[in-house]
Amino acid sequence: MRTPPCGPVTEWGKKLRKININGHSLVGHEGRIGMASIRLADGCEFNGEILYKHVTDSLPLYARPYFVRIQDALEVTGTFKYRKVQLAQEGFNPAVVKDALYFGDDKEKAYVPLTEEIYNSICSNRRKL
Repeated sequence: MRTPPCGPVTEWGKKLRKININGHSLVGHEGRIGMASIRLADGCEFNGEILYKHVTDSLPLYARPYFVRIQDALEVTGTFKYRKVQLAQEGFNPAVVKDALYFGDDKEKAYVPLTEEIYNSICSNRRKL
């Protein structure tokens, strides 16, 4: 049996320990805006350019998360389901969320740190998603 070569997708997959996807409603934007909460594998660092390329190459536009939240641990319920209510309540406000937050910036072709300026431009509809 031949082992397939490791490409960028396979390599990126090795860096992820767990992923929790949830959606956020945002006034002035249709549907829900996706956020991926990620726990990286031990010893791995987040690379916004590599993840952006992986996401854009692998997922259709409607399925791509606009936000990424890096967490040390993803909490689960007593029935081993990911806790999403607290994540939804916290949203993607960098003033509220203490974890590292990133925004999928199409101009930069990377997930960039979510700043107050980016957050405010999204909430005021100056930046359309």
